[in-house]
Amino acid sequence: MLSMAVAAASSAFLVALLSVYLKNHRQLHAPFTFGLVFFALLLLIQNLGSIYFYFMMSASGAGSGIAIPMFILDLVELVGFAALFVVTWR
Repeated sequence: MLSMAVAAASSAFLVALLSVYLKNHRQLHAPFTFGLVFFALLLLIQNLGSIYFYFMMSASGAGSGIAIPMFILDLVELVGFAALFVVTWR
């Protein structure tokens, strides 16, 4: 359950980053900004997929063996997205 919350928080940061990147792309029309939008969109899809699979694994009772390693990876990912958001927002 905690893993789903971390993935949801990562998704929230990605939505915020995506909105900043989309705004920049509309203003600049640079290929680099399109790449940022594409990258953030793919990561958002991955996080939403993670939330879905966490939900499906918890509903079936499976996945206890991978729960801790995946939680640690998701936590590191959340810290990375938060740092990227702070740098982007400035």
